[in-house]
Amino acid sequence: MGDKPLLVIQAHINPEILPEFERWYLKVHLRHMFKIPGITAGFRVRSSRPGPNWMAVFTFSNETIIQKALSSKEANQARQDWEPWLSHASEVSVEVYAALRPLPAYRHWD
Repeated sequence: MGDKPLLVIQAHINPEILPEFERWYLKVHLRHMFKIPGITAGFRVRSSRPGPNWMAVFTFSNETIIQKALSSKEANQARQDWEPWLSHASEVSVEVYAALRPLPAYRHWD
C-alpha cells in the first residue's frame, strides 16, 4: 500500500444492469471522483465470487487531505451520483485505509 491512503468502494451490483452501471461509471462518475481534492489515481475490480462483484479503489495524495476530500462538494456530488443505482446495489461499503504509524515508546521508571 505504501504511504498513500486508499478509498475503497465495494458493492454487489445486480448482474442484469452491470454493463449499464459500468458505462455510467466510466462516462459520469469517474470524472466526478477525480475532481475530489487529493484523489490522484484509481482502478476498479470485477469479481465473480459471491458477495460484492464490483470494487473501485482510489488513492489519496496523503493522509492530511482525507477529511477535506471526504467533506468536499465534489465528494458530495460523487455520493449523489450513486442514488439512482442504490436500488440495484447491495452490500455497499465505503472504507478508507491508511498506513499505521509506530506507537511512541514509553519507559517505565521505578
